[in-house]
Amino acid sequence: MEREKNIIKKRWRGRIPVALVFPNNYSLGMSNLGFLTLYKRLNLFDEIVCERIFWNEKDPRSLESNRPLRDFPVVIFSIPFEGDYVNVVRILLAGGVGLSPDDRENQLIIAGGVAVWANPLPLFPFLDGFLLGEWEAIEEDFISALIETQGKKEALLSTLTSWDFFINPKKKKELYQIRKKKELLEPPFSDVLSQDAQFRESYLLEVSRGCGRACRFCLAGFIYRPPRRYNKDALLKVVERIPKGAKIGLIGLEFLEKEEILELGKRLIEKEAILTFSSLRVEGLSDEFLALLSKTKSIALAPETASERLKRVINKPIDNSLIMETLKKVANVGIKKVKLYFIYGLPFETEEDLRENVEFLKSVKKLKLPFSVRASFTPFVPKPHTPFQWEGFCLDLLEEKRSFLEKELRRVVELRFESHKEALLQAILARGSEELKDFLIALAEGKSTKEVLRLHPSVQEFLKPSRDFNRKLPWEIIATGVSKSFLIREWEQARKGELTRFCEPNYCKACGACKDNILASS
Repeated sequence: MEREKNIIKKRWRGRIPVALVFPNNYSLGMSNLGFLTLYKRLNLFDEIVCERIFWNEKDPRSLESNRPLRDFPVVIFSIPFEGDYVNVVRILLAGGVGLSPDDRENQLIIAGGVAVWANPLPLFPFLDGFLLGEWEAIEEDFISALIETQGKKEALLSTLTSWDFFINPKKKKELYQIRKKKELLEPPFSDVLSQDAQFRESYLLEVSRGCGRACRFCLAGFIYRPPRRYNKDALLKVVERIPKGAKIGLIGLEFLEKEEILELGKRLIEKEAILTFSSLRVEGLSDEFLALLSKTKSIALAPETASERLKRVINKPIDNSLIMETLKKVANVGIKKVKLYFIYGLPFETEEDLRENVEFLKSVKKLKLPFSVRASFTPFVPKPHTPFQWEGFCLDLLEEKRSFLEKELRRVVELRFESHKEALLQAILARGSEELKDFLIALAEGKSTKEVLRLHPSVQEFLKPSRDFNRKLPWEIIATGVSKSFLIREWEQARKGELTRFCEPNYCKACGACKDNILASS
């Protein structure tokens, strides 16, 4: 903790202890704005003491007071990625609190986060329940219930179970609703700094939520619908709190207008801030915006594919010529490294599509750019609540495609391929159900993925494609606001290689996410 700034330490006496658990390493957790925001928000209430726990392959203890997991009557897992479901089980085992809710008479263990919104079913056997919703939309209800019940398991769980945005696996309802805020007022901002975070000693600020680009493979683009902006003055007010010369990570640039990005960026540059981003929209990189990157060492762009046909399939029509022109412009800014993100194994992909990726990267090499270029290739994983949720996952086919790309590109550009083993596990967990209980326990106990798949071959059923649109998928107990009929139409559009316009809440109601019964008023 001596390498951290702005953390919170409270006395336990007279307060309700809450463990906020990030089921991955410290570096990732301390760069996750959702986790850090929840840490701050819970500690705003004098009745609550919230402490952080991370997965570290040892006895899970809180950073603030070094107390073990079993000392906390309320435990909240913040889970952004399905792959971390294994770590949830590992933490329960290492913490000695029991794997079943029945083993924990006086301890309530629940979870939230976008992975849980998408499909929490694999964790049903292990946790007491799941919160479905943006914290701004559920905070008042949750805090009131927590304080009123003093965190006593039976009473608190009873209250939570009465809500349509909380899943109690022992008392299932037909349908649950992710609760979202209709209007976002106060931008999430973290001033909790760490020298050991992935974004080292960086302030984090969300500038918009959701993305209207409607890429058909993207879970966030559908589950956060409708995309929403913060008031410009609210953003600039937060910027005033950032000290001169600080590093600042901006999250959610996708939905900001060009003018808003420029004004925000100029205000930060006046403070001599160093700007960082997860990735940038190619079409948003104007000359004016690039001028804001004078202190930025690297940027990431995500063309996903160089195939013009496949761009229409995934609904991400960025011209290759625009990417080339952008790379030439970046050369004049002083950037040291550009990362290009691609996805392979996409629905309806052919070998010709892969060849277009190769030819595109050969053309990039011919530009002889004054910075290094790395091409990162990620296997496609079909996600729930997207138009591609009916697609399958075939490891053998991915191996063939990776071999082709490696052979063609090894002397062309610096390459990085994401792990097929991790993609396979992600696909199983993203699409699985309660039947994965023994599968998860075996992995948590240290068995290899290969060995566990041999012991539990039935889990591969979750990887098979389905074209029966009438069949109810396991995760359809959760309503995101986007209608199933809209997702089916988008799959058909993908099959035909036809584009759908961007999500524009002021003009279009086609997907259903803007209905008043979906969004909570401010």
